[in-house]
Amino acid sequence: MRSSWTLLVTIGLVACGGGGGGGATVPPGASAANLQLQPVTILAGQTIADLTVSLERRSEPGPALLQGMLSLPPELSLPATERLAPATPMVTLDGNFVGSEFAVLCGDASNQVAEPLPEGDLFRLRLMPTPPRRPGSYTVTFHDVRAATSAGGNVPLAVTTLTATVVIQ
Repeated sequence: MRSSWTLLVTIGLVACGGGGGGGATVPPGASAANLQLQPVTILAGQTIADLTVSLERRSEPGPALLQGMLSLPPELSLPATERLAPATPMVTLDGNFVGSEFAVLCGDASNQVAEPLPEGDLFRLRLMPTPPRRPGSYTVTFHDVRAATSAGGNVPLAVTTLTATVVIQ
C-alpha cells in the first residue's frame, strides 16, 4: 500500500507534467520562472543553518505548485524533525526522503483554484553538519525542479537544477 507521501509526490509529478524532462529551454519570448538558492555558512559552534529557496521572477501564469529533489553531500544532513520552514504563508509545504534524496513539495496542492506562489523567499531547508564535523565548502543540489499552475499546466523554469555552496567552519 502506498503511503500518503508517495501519493502526494505522485500527484505532484502528474500536476507538474510527469517524471521526465528537466533542463528544457524556454521558447523565445516565453516568460520563465526563476528560482534561486542562497549560499549558506554554518559557523563554528553553530549546529544548524537554513538554505533558502526563493522565487526571483515569476512567470505568467504563475506557478501554484513547485516540486524538486534535494541532494546533499555526505558531510551535510537534515535534522530528524523540522526539516522545512515556510518563508511565506503557503497551503502545502511537505518533504520526505525518497531513497537518499529529499523530495520537497510547496505551494497549494489542496485547492482547485490555487493562488500562485509569490516572488521572494518561499521556504527554508534546515541543514546541519554530519558528525563528525568536517569543515570545508560543499555543494547542495536542488534538481528535477518542476512547477505547475493551479490548472495543472507546466510552468517554464529558467533552470531545473540549482546549486548552492554550503561552507562549514
